[in-house]
Amino acid sequence: MRLPRLIAAFVLAAGPALAAPAPAPATDADLPAARKAWEKRDLKALEGWRDRFAGHALEAYPAYWHLSATLEKADPAAIRAFLSRHADTPLAEPLRRDWLKLLGAAGRWDDFRLEYPLVASDDTEVACYALQERLARGDAAALKEARALWLEGREAPAACTPPFEAAAAERLIGPPEAWERIRRLLAAGLVAEARRANAFLPNKEQLNEAALQRAAADPGRYLAGEKSRIPTRATHELMLFAVTRLARSKPEEAARHLEAHAAALGADDTRQGWARIAHAAAQQHHPRATEWFGKAGEGPFTVAQLRWKARAALRAGDWAAVRGAVNLMPPEESRDPAWRYWLARALLEEGAKPAAEAILRPLAGERHFYGLLAAEDLGIAVAPDWTARPVADDDVARIRAIPAVGRAIALYRLDMNAEAFREWVHGLRAVDDRGLLAASEVALQAGLADRAIGAAERTASLHDFGRRYPTHHREPLAAASRQWGVDEALLFGIIRQESRFNAAIRSRAGAMGLMQLMPATARWVAKQIPVQPYRPAMLTQPEVNVAMGTYYFHRVLADLGDPVLATAGYNAGPGRAKRWRDAAPLEGAIYAESIPFDETRDYVKKVMANTWFYTHRLTGRAPSLRALMGTVPGRGANGAANSVAAIP
Repeated sequence: MRLPRLIAAFVLAAGPALAAPAPAPATDADLPAARKAWEKRDLKALEGWRDRFAGHALEAYPAYWHLSATLEKADPAAIRAFLSRHADTPLAEPLRRDWLKLLGAAGRWDDFRLEYPLVASDDTEVACYALQERLARGDAAALKEARALWLEGREAPAACTPPFEAAAAERLIGPPEAWERIRRLLAAGLVAEARRANAFLPNKEQLNEAALQRAAADPGRYLAGEKSRIPTRATHELMLFAVTRLARSKPEEAARHLEAHAAALGADDTRQGWARIAHAAAQQHHPRATEWFGKAGEGPFTVAQLRWKARAALRAGDWAAVRGAVNLMPPEESRDPAWRYWLARALLEEGAKPAAEAILRPLAGERHFYGLLAAEDLGIAVAPDWTARPVADDDVARIRAIPAVGRAIALYRLDMNAEAFREWVHGLRAVDDRGLLAASEVALQAGLADRAIGAAERTASLHDFGRRYPTHHREPLAAASRQWGVDEALLFGIIRQESRFNAAIRSRAGAMGLMQLMPATARWVAKQIPVQPYRPAMLTQPEVNVAMGTYYFHRVLADLGDPVLATAGYNAGPGRAKRWRDAAPLEGAIYAESIPFDETRDYVKKVMANTWFYTHRLTGRAPSLRALMGTVPGRGANGAANSVAAIP
């Protein structure tokens, strides 16, 4: 019996010598492995990474991943310790939101009550749990807030149902409120959410589920078969829903059905139907959109309908209707630079020059698409000052000392771009103009051209236009410009908008490099030039990407015959850009304003404003933005627009 005891004693004595060595502290390069463990939900590995990163500048990430993977079982003290230690990171807020949702779902109101006041961002689910918590302690004011949320007509998570039910029990949500929500939800196409709202109506008043399904599946057939002799609120809503749904593809047919049912619907609901048809028609550039908006009278209109009422009027050249639409917009919408400009233009066209100039003068001081147009309308010569603003060493040191900036740069080096971007924005959220210019310099030194532009672009009064509009990769770009006959300033404008000179960037859709070429497009271009042998990885090489992208834009421009059309086509596809033309020629700015895709509309304006700045920087002359925008030819125009073989 003594031998085993001796062996045991030996093992115990030798334990420290035989134990495995402690793992080495982690380095930046280990972080992707820690993230992979999180993605695989490998909790043991995650725990190891969390411990190894303790004390490291990026320690918050493995700690956050481990907590987020174990949040349901995590010790509240551990969660609060993370939130306290890493409060000045962009990770604290999402963890707090997720924890509040778990606390709310479990009804742990004491913990919820402590943490909720610290949440910074809007989240409907968290807000509804907060309403539940207040109702649990008898706060009657929460009922009114639940009613207000109900009437917003937005999709609501399951956490909102108890507050809605409580408000209904207290008669703050009754049939009028239920119908208002249902109407808004059906207008937005949120059929499942409308079904949930339908349950708040008395059984005899509810929408017929089978009829709702028919109206959703085949609205034209539903409207043709609707013959209710005594229409109810339910049949009214179903007819309006069907009209709205049909108008998205067949506005003429929707208009015929609305006219047929106008007597049954009554004047108010018929006007509502015309507003919906006109909105859908305007987005399709239907020639009768303005007429149908006229049938809707003074509305009421949604903000989205008023935007397209103004755009349809612009395309029709109806300046009184443009003015009327903008004047009906709520103040926060009418203050948008686009509507300020178009209201001023409408006033100019109608001869109200003093009123127009009162709008244009302050707008002309803003350095964006509409500010440039406003200055031009006033006859003001605008010339950017390209003199570089010196950046003080102490300002650079101040920015480098921000922990989030250091983390952002480290994360960018690891190709963790989403995390890096959040850190960068978080770190610079309260920086002054001098700090922003210093941040631009810090980014440039780190090889982050896109972040350098973004920081410089945010300054309020100390501007450095050279930092905003850099000329990186000038040599290959100038060569491609000469080879394919594309304006160099326009190419710079495209690259600044596509990638902000980040040669390695890759979009979620797979577009790559400076000019963001899609894989299929790049393969097609590689055969045309040709590029042999071609490999997708070559798209991260600036000279290759610029050469291929310029060739592709050259072909799009040859196909469409107009720079504005080609810019729209580069973003959304040449076929769409052609379809968005009018029968008659359109002012380029009006064509751009009436592009149906939000992304492409914004893209064209920004590329053309970029082109204006780059033209000045490259040539020293202040161009006319109106001349750059030109006139987009009508659909019946002959020439190059239909002469080139189809391109992707």
